[in-house]
Amino acid sequence: MQHADTAIELGAPRQRAVLAALLLRPNSVVTVDELIVDLWGEQPPGSPTVTLRSYISQLRKLLEPARESPIVLVSQAGGYRLAIDPSHVDVWQVKQLRELAGRHSVEQPQQARHHLHEALSLWSGEPLLGLPGPLMQRERDRLSELRLTLLEERLALDVTLAAPSELLPELQVLAADHPFRERLQGLLIRALHRQSRTDEARAVYDALHTRLVEHLGIEPGPELAALRAELDEQDQLPPELPHFTGRHDHVARIHQALTGQTRPGLSLVTVTGMAGVGKTTLAVQAAHTLRPDFPDGRLHADLRGADLVPASPSDILADFLTTLGVRPEAVPKDLPGRSALFRTTTADKRLLLLLDNARDDAQVQPLLPGSPDCAVLVTSRTMLSSVPSVLHLALDVFSKDEAISLLDSVIGTARRAAQNDQAELLVEACGRLPLAVRIAAAQLVSAPHRPIGDLVRRLADDRVGITALRTRTVAIEQVFELGYLLLEPPLATAFRKLSWVEPDIGLASAAAVLGLPDDQAERLAESLVDQALLESTAPGRYRFHDLVRAFARRTSLRRGPAERAAARQRLLTLLLGRARTAFALAVPGDPVAEVFGGALPARPVFKDLPHARRWARTDTPAAIALAAAVATDARANANAPTAPTPDTAEATETAELRSAIDLLIALSPLGLGAFGGRAEEAARLLIAAAVERGDRAAEGRSRFLLGTVLLARARLDEAGDQARRAARACQEAGDRAVLRQALNDLGLIAQAEGRHEEAIAAFDESAALARRLGHRSGEVASTANAALSRIRSGHAAEAAATCRRLLAEPADNPTATADAGMTAYVHYVLGLAYQVLDRLDDAAAQLRSCIDRAGPAGDLDRESAARSRLADVLRLLGRVDEAVQHAERALALATKGGRQRERALAHLVLANAMTARGDHAAARQHEEQAHLLLGPQSAGESAVATLLPTAPTEPAATARPVTPPEA
Repeated sequence: MQHADTAIELGAPRQRAVLAALLLRPNSVVTVDELIVDLWGEQPPGSPTVTLRSYISQLRKLLEPARESPIVLVSQAGGYRLAIDPSHVDVWQVKQLRELAGRHSVEQPQQARHHLHEALSLWSGEPLLGLPGPLMQRERDRLSELRLTLLEERLALDVTLAAPSELLPELQVLAADHPFRERLQGLLIRALHRQSRTDEARAVYDALHTRLVEHLGIEPGPELAALRAELDEQDQLPPELPHFTGRHDHVARIHQALTGQTRPGLSLVTVTGMAGVGKTTLAVQAAHTLRPDFPDGRLHADLRGADLVPASPSDILADFLTTLGVRPEAVPKDLPGRSALFRTTTADKRLLLLLDNARDDAQVQPLLPGSPDCAVLVTSRTMLSSVPSVLHLALDVFSKDEAISLLDSVIGTARRAAQNDQAELLVEACGRLPLAVRIAAAQLVSAPHRPIGDLVRRLADDRVGITALRTRTVAIEQVFELGYLLLEPPLATAFRKLSWVEPDIGLASAAAVLGLPDDQAERLAESLVDQALLESTAPGRYRFHDLVRAFARRTSLRRGPAERAAARQRLLTLLLGRARTAFALAVPGDPVAEVFGGALPARPVFKDLPHARRWARTDTPAAIALAAAVATDARANANAPTAPTPDTAEATETAELRSAIDLLIALSPLGLGAFGGRAEEAARLLIAAAVERGDRAAEGRSRFLLGTVLLARARLDEAGDQARRAARACQEAGDRAVLRQALNDLGLIAQAEGRHEEAIAAFDESAALARRLGHRSGEVASTANAALSRIRSGHAAEAAATCRRLLAEPADNPTATADAGMTAYVHYVLGLAYQVLDRLDDAAAQLRSCIDRAGPAGDLDRESAARSRLADVLRLLGRVDEAVQHAERALALATKGGRQRERALAHLVLANAMTARGDHAAARQHEEQAHLLLGPQSAGESAVATLLPTAPTEPAATARPVTPPEA
């Protein structure tokens, strides 16, 4: 016992017994006579009252040493009362926890189990050890019995909720210590039975029966008798796997589907998914929860659908029939006869069948029982389209939390938590595939001091990779191999070749890589989906699981490098052709033939620019991944310590590297910047490959590409460095088309940093070069950019004259290419110039012209910025309601387009308009939103000021719509 965190020595045993007697009745009066009987029984010593008073006096001094009038141990009504809250006494805490467990045991068994664990943790050795007296002896017996009862209640929940294999050692020890305690013996019998150790369970029952009859002259109680009858049921279910994690909703759905309501026909559930996703684990777990609903037995068969030779339905039926009591000689010889007899035999039964790992419908159909009261649970890697299922579950990989939970259950939460970042990388490296996570966890358990990061690095190593996921009994590569070996040759070829496309596979890419028409490629891809070797993410789009892709690539490379090279070249040809076509739509008049080589496809690929943009959004990730792979291999080949590469092979590699660079440049007007980190990594890989090969032309283009990506990510210093180095390399290589764009980018960077004279010089040089190249849209873009810098440097009238000339030129120059997007930009800049010149009506007209062209072209950023500017002009004209409407529309467009700068501009314009309306609260809210959006990008108040017309900072034009964050 403690007082104020100090241990109290409570004196002699009988004095401690007095305190214990009062603690057993906290805050209740215990009479002197009751205490005398508690301490000495019917034969007290000569002066028991005097002795008792002495004990009380000593206890008061110990409990309240500084108090003259006791308030804890008080005299009252002919006895004594220990004035403490019962909840502070461990015996009472146990009572409360047991009551809580009882209330939760049905609806919240996990919570009940927790309360019982907590109650049992309050025991520390034998209760009331060494304290004399009849009461102490009675309480010792009672508390020991209570502890054993709590253990039984907890174990009963454990047997239901946990893996029985984990409980068996504890149950076996307790059952041996208490050989006549029926409930403990019953729990041991049930745990053995659930582990499919039914013979051992029967032996435990028979031994108990003998003991009870011989020693006590009684039969086992009704619960044990019912349990014995259950042992005689036909139960072939495999034991539950330990560490079952997640999927609890799936278990509940299976249970509901197979037991929820009376159906006119057989209840059947199918569970499908890729290898290693946990189909069998889920099915076995669900089947065990269904036991009470199918009292006539549970049958199980592994159909070995992934083996080269699957199980025979005829052989399985023979086993089922003999298990159900049919004499072997009465079993028909043929499959139809066995199937008919099975339906007859099961017609009046309530059986559960678990048919695991089915290959196809034909294997399952003969095994279906004949009673609507039976239920069937089937797992398969393939879709079973003709099996009459009431529920189909297509299992996906684990969520991150589920995968971490599985890791915790195997290696322990403490070890995982201490290395949580690496643990999260590990489950992602395993693709959150349950079997892969389980294998990785098993490896960590076998090496308790091994850092998790070591295994993560092995999985990331191309030389080891997927082969690292193995134990002595299972390897993930072998699991995938089983499914691959069953594929017909055309399907196996498609499986290997498609793996060289990542992360997603569009139908056109699949057809190109396979060298087949779209419809044939689709049929093969859908067949791989049916085999759970490929996932369908949307109509006409597919994806490999990371580990399956790794296996497919290793399988492809075993056949030599030609298959990969051909797949990559076909994909590169397709994507570059489409990207060039999209580029021509986005930047009309650009000298595409000179930049990317060859002529554009004769047959139209995209009906318009929005169509091209939609294609780019879906296929740009594949283009980035392809370019990174080309660069990586080019570097590896350049550094390989082998014989000199033949000239033809070297020329092919150089052409492939340049094509990969051109592919990403061609995609730059179509949203490449939205894939920032991945695009930057690919660009850096391309630069390294070009430098190592000494290819200045490729280096210039790849540095220009990186500058473009950095520009979109607002990293202006780095972008400027790359643009300058790109310009030098392009100048040396005579690559004038990319040189022109690099000069334009240098102007954009100078403009964003407020160096307007430098920006004007770069833009003017870029425009002059574009004119020599016959690149009309590039000339207009750079000229308009220069005009914007002239507005910012105080020469708005000169800028307006330039814009009017640009808008008039197409009418005078019939060879100039019409470009709605670029024309919209010129109207926009002219509107800004008129606003600064205080020609507000003219400014509004130009901004409306910009909106009329930008909207149909799908340029959300330009339309949003133009509407914001128009709203501000309308406010200055006193047309406040119109201003609010345009500003709100601008905000909606900017939010949809995802550009923070345009959103901030719209909020600021709305703040001014709301102030003009007199709605100051709304104005403050919009101004706060603008500051929040600008905060990470700018210098606060100065940035807010520059968004408004006195010093406009607008997105400049590029020959690609790649716009830097404005200064």
